[in-house]
Amino acid sequence: MLGCRAPTVIISCGFQSVLPVPVRLPPHQNGYLRVIMNKAAGIAVGVIVVAGVLVTAGAWYTGTKLEGALNDSISNANQELAKSFKGGETSVTLKLVSLDKHFFSSTAHYSVDIQNLADSTQNSQFLLVDQIEHGPIPLSRLKTLNLLPVMALSNFQLEKSPSSEKWFAMSKDVTPLKGQASIGYNRATKGWLQMAPLEMTDVDGTFKFSGLDLKTDLSADAEKYSAVGNMDNLQLNVASPDGPVNVEIKGMTFDTGGTKGKSGFYLGHTNLKAQGFNFQVVGKPQVQIKDLAAVNLTQEDAGNLAAQVSYDAGMIAYGGKDVGAAHMGFKFANVDAAASQALGQFYQDKILPQQQAAAAQKQPFRLELSPADQELMNTQLKKLFAAKPHVELEKLSLKTSNGESHVRIAVDLADPGPLDQPANALVLKALGEINAKVVLSKPMIRDLATQQAIREGQTDLKVIAEQAKAASDMASVMAEMMQLAKVDGDNIVSDLHYANDMVDFNGQKMTVQQFMSNILGRIGALGQQ
Repeated sequence: MLGCRAPTVIISCGFQSVLPVPVRLPPHQNGYLRVIMNKAAGIAVGVIVVAGVLVTAGAWYTGTKLEGALNDSISNANQELAKSFKGGETSVTLKLVSLDKHFFSSTAHYSVDIQNLADSTQNSQFLLVDQIEHGPIPLSRLKTLNLLPVMALSNFQLEKSPSSEKWFAMSKDVTPLKGQASIGYNRATKGWLQMAPLEMTDVDGTFKFSGLDLKTDLSADAEKYSAVGNMDNLQLNVASPDGPVNVEIKGMTFDTGGTKGKSGFYLGHTNLKAQGFNFQVVGKPQVQIKDLAAVNLTQEDAGNLAAQVSYDAGMIAYGGKDVGAAHMGFKFANVDAAASQALGQFYQDKILPQQQAAAAQKQPFRLELSPADQELMNTQLKKLFAAKPHVELEKLSLKTSNGESHVRIAVDLADPGPLDQPANALVLKALGEINAKVVLSKPMIRDLATQQAIREGQTDLKVIAEQAKAASDMASVMAEMMQLAKVDGDNIVSDLHYANDMVDFNGQKMTVQQFMSNILGRIGALGQQ
């Protein structure tokens, strides 16, 4: 390598040839270059020293704040757990057993105490160990060049204990539960959770679980949250003298996220999907559901809640034979958030304990309220009705190879006035408007009749087709004869509208009393045939 001599100078001299080409400088500039390089080196060293001081100070700061942050988090978690299990016999409590603090890291031990989960005589305690790396840049994040500062990085896992021995046996001594969470200086957390594969075989049957992966993001004070997870397979097979029982879930994914609204309710979405969901109960053929999906969306507007919930099954099979695709969707709107929250709390505090006491004593449940409690409940019910809630079964449908049948029912509630009216009058006044429609597809009826005949062992296709057509024709004839529906092409259609104490049923206008005595009587007679 060329030396650092004038008139040819290597700028990289002292930096191990960062630039491999020589740069010629006049003799009088060579000294300036050396000065500049020395200053640059000094600045670099200074930056490293300052960074080291900051990291050390940050680690010390984290160590001083860590215990308080942990206690706050545990206290908040226990409050939420108490709300979740309120009114029941089960209780779950999280405790910080110990905290061993060091300069750059700490070790925490927690216990999760569960009482009366399934049996009043069974209590469990699960232990977790948490290796906590202090911020602002924990070593494991530094190794991956993740330089965003955090207060701490938590690495926790389940420890073996008498309560978790069976879990460890099922996971072949791999920790069944572990996770990681980064805790920001604003108390927001972001992390992941893993459940290990589990497997058990005994004389009663088998259990297999592929494991679960979950990613979470939670803002400070739990104002916002999100979670995404997936599971490949869960399978339970139980042998019994009366026959097999099995449950299997394949290819499940879910994501959820939301923000706490002004009312205190979480607003957002939840999506759940499964490639397959199969189950079989004793003495019945297996039910298989392919491409199962559930979607939930909750919103808030001007103090009122609105929600949409839908369930879809791409294909339902019964006893190994395809039946059809199904859909069920609900809508809720104009639900007063404050009144709903107050009534929910009232139920937990006043009604549920009485229900549980009656069940424990094997006595019929009879609600007893003090005058003050009755007035409180009536006040919140009035607020709820005053918002005119809308409840709707948007669509309940079954689609086979050749047809689709569906049902829709929408109810708009109204303020009924004083709640001390007779029950019949109160109900009619609370029902502001009802719209309902039932559409039965004759081709779908034929498909279902064909499937039933095949399941019963019939093999003559001509006879099966004739019986299926007869079933479809009989349904339409009976519906028209009893004036319960009209035939519109290949569909049997029934419409109902109610408002202002009058019912319009398939074009026939009548009072509520006439509808109850005539139409419902016909429906009851049809059900007995």
